[in-house]
Order: sequence, then structure tokens, then C-alpha cells
Amino acid sequence: MAERNTTIAAVVLAAGQSRRMNSDVPKVLHPVLGQPLLAYPVHAARSVGASRIVVVVRAEHEAAVRDAFRDEDDVVTAVQAEARGTAHAVLAAREALAGFQGALLVLLGDAPCVSAGSLEALLAEHAERAAALSVLTGEVGEPRGYGRIVRGPDGDLAAIVEEKDAPAHVRAVREINSGVMALEAPAVWDVLARIQPSAASGELYLTDAIALTRAAGRRAHAVRAAGADEVLGVNDRAQLAQVTAVLRRRINHAHMLNGVTIVDPESTFIDARAVLEHDVRIEPFTVIEGESRVERGARVGPFARLRAARIGPGAVVGNFVEVVRTDVGAATKALHLSYLGDGALGPDVNVGAGTILANWDGARHHRTTIGAGASLGAGTVVVAPATVGAGARTGAGAVVVRGEVEAGATVVGVPARRLGPEGGER
Repeated sequence: MAERNTTIAAVVLAAGQSRRMNSDVPKVLHPVLGQPLLAYPVHAARSVGASRIVVVVRAEHEAAVRDAFRDEDDVVTAVQAEARGTAHAVLAAREALAGFQGALLVLLGDAPCVSAGSLEALLAEHAERAAALSVLTGEVGEPRGYGRIVRGPDGDLAAIVEEKDAPAHVRAVREINSGVMALEAPAVWDVLARIQPSAASGELYLTDAIALTRAAGRRAHAVRAAGADEVLGVNDRAQLAQVTAVLRRRINHAHMLNGVTIVDPESTFIDARAVLEHDVRIEPFTVIEGESRVERGARVGPFARLRAARIGPGAVVGNFVEVVRTDVGAATKALHLSYLGDGALGPDVNVGAGTILANWDGARHHRTTIGAGASLGAGTVVVAPATVGAGARTGAGAVVVRGEVEAGATVVGVPARRLGPEGGER
């Protein structure tokens, strides 16, 4: 993560009506691998050092967006009171950026795949060319529906031509507008104020700033993104699934480069917030959600699900095991068909098949503590709050009801009864 740079700020446009999502949830707050869609461009802006990030929203969505980013002090909201186009949306951020001087990134709240690397390249070329306006572009195989990039003889940006207005030779161009720009503040505010409404829609289009910039004798530049998938946007649920697949592959790829074995990346879903240490092995059909942490040498899966869990070094969470808000200690093994909810398992614990830590009483969650070296027999149910001491054992089918099993004890039955050293009941 780059340090904050007071000469870089960002405006994220998130005021679209998103009718095609057919949802009561604002489009930009739909979750993608544990984070709202909007979080990805916000975090990309932060990754290149943006010191201020202004999210432009519709009035009815402002409270929800603020709540989603309540812990991020560099993110503020600005309201676009009327849906009057992209230039009008950027102008809505002017007050929040009062006094800012430098490069102003414009990002799209529904385009989560733009990478920090491409934004770095955009900002670098924008500065090197002393451009007043720079656009991030994408090279795609099928450009239908996108605005085409038209370059001048010097390679600079001459225009962005919408498909409906493009002659045949321009429609054949495969370089398209991503909607991401770098602009110079405060000069940009005067440029945007001079944009005239479209004759067809009455909207103020940010792309019209190109002609105004060139007419003023300033440079407009275009920079290609690192990959075609970076320009993908979301207008409906099918496109939401498409960008989820792109981001899932990126997350998995990054973990593999950092020393994690993912046996089948295409069947593995890892939350953007999860941390995996080196020499972890993830088997197929595993889902890791929330701020989970899997420490070195652990093995997870197949068909496992972690939710805000911590898996200690050398531990094994096997097939059809779900771990929720639970710490699993070093070398502990839960190999089959278990639910471990709201617990703390010490090191070297053996969890038998079918074990359940029953954490919910119908109103509240409760915690269970399992001591080091304990062994839970197949089908054990521990009804929280409960403690199973170090080295204790439960027999198959035992039910521990809201109590404590002493260290070294052996319990069996329903409810669990303690056995003496010779096996008799005590």
C-alpha cells in the first residue's frame, strides 16, 4: 500500500441508477468476495497513494455508502442531486476537494477490476507527458457498445467516439474507453464548467473535456491498461459474476505466488480480506470468507468452509468441515463432517467426525474452549458455553451441556457422564 500523496486524489463515480440489477441494494454495494463492489476502485485509488477519495452517490444511497466505509477516514461522500451525466458527477465532488492541487483520478464505482498497476502507469505517463487529461484504455476483442479511442499522428488522444456516432473505420478500432481518467486540479473545474449539455440527452459528458482540453492547446493522452479485463463494468448480475471470476483468479494467483498451494483454483473462493501464509495447502471446493487467517503448513479442504476463522500452523480442516469465528490450534485435526462455531481449540486436539460446537441458543452466540490435546469422539455435541479441559476425552455421541469437562477426564453419553480410571461411571 502506497503512502498517502497529497498531490493525488480520487473521485469514484457511484451515482448510477442501476435498474438492470433489479435489486433493493445499491449496485455498488453488492458483495464481491467479501467486499462491496465499490471497495475495489476505492482500494485501488488508495494503493496509488490517493490522499482524498470522494465517492459521488445518489442522495438515497449516501447513508448506506457511508456506513460501508465508516472505518476508512480517507473516504468521504458527495451527492449528485440530479442524474445529469459523468461531468456533472465529477463536479459534485468539487466542494469536497476544495484546495486540492494535483492529479485527480476519476474511477467508476461499478468497475472493480482496474488494478493499482494500471493506475500507476496512467499517473506516470500523465506526469511525463505533462498532460492535462489522460484516459485509461483497454484493448478488447469485441468492442461493441464501447466508446472508441481515436489517436492523433503523435499517438496522443484525439477523441473518444461513441459507437452510435462512429463511422465504419472507427467502429473497427478495438481500443476502448475504460471511463478512468487522470485530470489536473484545480484547472479541471473550469474545463468541466464549460461542458455543454448533450443535444440528445441533456447530460454533461466527461469525455467532452477532451475537445476542450485540446482546443486550449493542452495535451490529452491515452494509456493502455495492463489487461482487457480491467475495463469490465457491472450493469447486471451476469456481469457481476464475470468480474467476480476475474477478481477470484487474481486473488488465488497472488496467494500461489506467495507460496500457497491451491490444488484447483477454479473451484476455490478466497475472500479479499483473508490472509494465507506460505506452505498452506488448499484442496478443491474450499470457501474462505471474512478476515480469516490460515497459518503456515495448514491444510484446508476439500469441501471446507472457513468464516472469520484462524487456522494454526500444521492444522488440518478436512472435508465438509465448517469453521466459524473459531481459532484452531497448531496441529489440531478436524478431518470430517464437523461444525466448529465460536470456539477456541488448543493445539493437538483431535475432532472426531460429526462433531458440533453448538454455539447458538436461539438468541445469542456462545463460545466453547477445547484444551490442548483433547479428543472429541465421533458425533460429539458440545453445547456452549462450555469448556473441555486439556487432555480430556469424549466418547462417540457424547453431549456436553453447558458445563466443564475437567482436564484429563473422559465423558460419555447424553448428557455426558464422567468415567473413572477403570472405565466405571463416577
